[in-house]
Amino acid sequence: MSVRKTIREINGIRDQLSKKNAEYFDEVIVHVRSSRVTEESGEDWLLARGRELLAAQQKGGTAAKLFGQDPVAFADGALAGLPQRRAENRSRLWLLAPWAALSWTFLLLGLTALFAPETENVNIGLLLIVVVGALVLVEVLMRLVRRDPGEGVPAPPKFNARNVGTMLAVLVAVGIAGLLLIRIMPVVTIPYWLSLALAAAGFVGQFALLRRR
Repeated sequence: MSVRKTIREINGIRDQLSKKNAEYFDEVIVHVRSSRVTEESGEDWLLARGRELLAAQQKGGTAAKLFGQDPVAFADGALAGLPQRRAENRSRLWLLAPWAALSWTFLLLGLTALFAPETENVNIGLLLIVVVGALVLVEVLMRLVRRDPGEGVPAPPKFNARNVGTMLAVLVAVGIAGLLLIRIMPVVTIPYWLSLALAAAGFVGQFALLRRR
């Protein structure tokens, strides 16, 4: 069965579930589809669990009794045993994000130094903050992105207390680390022409990276 047909069958099962069971199953679907398991194995697993839940519901059972009170914990328990997608795309994104951030940073530094030569003095800590900040932003966005339960496609981020708390903690940690880095890291002089050259090289490199398959 194709993935599309599997998703349609899952949708048909969801339509037959009670409100509470459907809400529980939606949480499981979102968690599985936003994980790194291969799409086919993830959808097949969801279909099997949907059939189990529908059969249990017809006998008066509930999702919480069948799978446990926490849908995320239930999904996590199964994810480890499912085939995982290759990390190539994720690794490329982790490389591209700080690369792009540094390219724009050098461009801004170079342009600013044309009119304010004193800005050629750059704290190494600032560059490290740019790199770490870009990586953190990518990770946060990837964790927030989910898939729509009905279509199996990316949907707007789902915000909840756990997500908001995690983001705030990460931002505070990055901010504190950034202040410490700026205070202890040395200052180097980067001429405007070098900043512009690094920015140009960075943009060319990004273009080449994006063209690779």
